[in-house]
Amino acid sequence: MEEKQSFEEFKKQLLEENEKNYGDEIREEYGEDVYETSSDILASLTEEKWRRSEELRIKAEDMLQRLAPQGDAKSDEAAEMARLHGEWARIFWESENYSPEAHLAVAEMYVNDERFSAYYNSIVDGGAEFIYEAIKNYCEKFMK
Repeated sequence: MEEKQSFEEFKKQLLEENEKNYGDEIREEYGEDVYETSSDILASLTEEKWRRSEELRIKAEDMLQRLAPQGDAKSDEAAEMARLHGEWARIFWESENYSPEAHLAVAEMYVNDERFSAYYNSIVDGGAEFIYEAIKNYCEKFMK
């Protein structure tokens, strides 16, 4: 029971931080409904799904660190990294809101928003551009 309470406190803290750091920006950019839906998804997230999201994130970031220096965003491994990233994203989206176009739009933020760029470039030099290109290549296969 204590572990569950701890996870619930963790989610509460995460929701509070999201509100403080991004609430106004998300509401302004995407609207109240999108913000509320996103918050509801996070609030209802199970510990099992959270752990799965962390496994996917770590695996994709490990792949990014290894693959970006090679520079081949069209490789099978880069496609697998993009697929894992998409699986990670689906945990935090309503399933009907996932599409290759939406996935690509998120990846575009990785190169267009300095906060995301800084995050991915801190994993590996050129990480933001590489993950964007890998996701773009992966998603374009499904957008035709």
